[in-house]
Amino acid sequence: MHDEQNDLVSVIVPIYKVEEYLRECVDSIINQTYKNLEIILVDDGSPDKCGEICEEYARNDSRVTVYHKENGGLSDARNYGTARSHGEYITFVDSDDVIKENFVEALMGLIEKYDADIAVSPYISFSNYADWGGGVRLRRDYCASPHDVLIEMLYQHELDVCAWCKIYRRDLWDGIEFPKGMYYEDTATTHKFIFKSNRIACTNEKLYAYRMRQGSIMKARFSPNMMHIIPATRTMFSEITEKYPDLKNAASSKAFSGNRSVYLNFPFTERNQRMQVWAEMKKYRSAIIFDTQARKRERIAALLSYLGADLFHLLFSWIYRKQQMMR
Repeated sequence: MHDEQNDLVSVIVPIYKVEEYLRECVDSIINQTYKNLEIILVDDGSPDKCGEICEEYARNDSRVTVYHKENGGLSDARNYGTARSHGEYITFVDSDDVIKENFVEALMGLIEKYDADIAVSPYISFSNYADWGGGVRLRRDYCASPHDVLIEMLYQHELDVCAWCKIYRRDLWDGIEFPKGMYYEDTATTHKFIFKSNRIACTNEKLYAYRMRQGSIMKARFSPNMMHIIPATRTMFSEITEKYPDLKNAASSKAFSGNRSVYLNFPFTERNQRMQVWAEMKKYRSAIIFDTQARKRERIAALLSYLGADLFHLLFSWIYRKQQMMR
């Protein structure tokens, strides 16, 4: 066992065109109650004033190191920062997101408590500010096997496959990188770290706030790069089911969900690429309909998909918009 307050934690922040949000993000890291941090800001060729803002933070806090590089995308920036980090543990914060002041302390405490390799928290989504609400009425911490954590993540109950909202033991990264230039790189990668773990500590306290904005990858409208969802989900599905054949339904649920989400972002007129993603959805849908562990939304979507691609696109898009308006 170790004293987690003495372990150096490397916080890696890939940065590109987030001038409006960057200070809020970095302030949330600097103000952590856990102080032994190495804060690595990777300016991924950002054309705005992000680079200047990063240098300002480096002048005012010795824990901050700034790297400026040519634009290579989110995966490349994460890999770049990881390769230059020195911490016993690594975590990622996207540069338009924020973390709760006890994010590192709470997760490192879980690693210490359970002698875990990874610690994970759920996240909240927000648009203009982080509303943490009233906190957790009854905090629940627990330790789980890689198999059981994958069930939670694949069904998207409280946990997800995103790279952020987690702290990893450094040696898990030996031989693994995010695929450069790929959208949805988390889907293709996170399970690899889980495979290498013995124990994973989890909490139901939401310690990470994900900003939903139109310019982000997850909220962007149609882009040809969205086709990356196909190789990402194929990699995830094949590798998980090879190691854990009993997780076929869970992996199907996540693969269907990822492709379904991308499919509904395609303009109706982009039929050629839309139908490629539709073909992927059809591979996974039959495993979901009667799976009571799958999210209700995915089960309904899988059922509606039997109406055909065009009708599904129109109907489910309308349902989704109605839900968004009611929030």
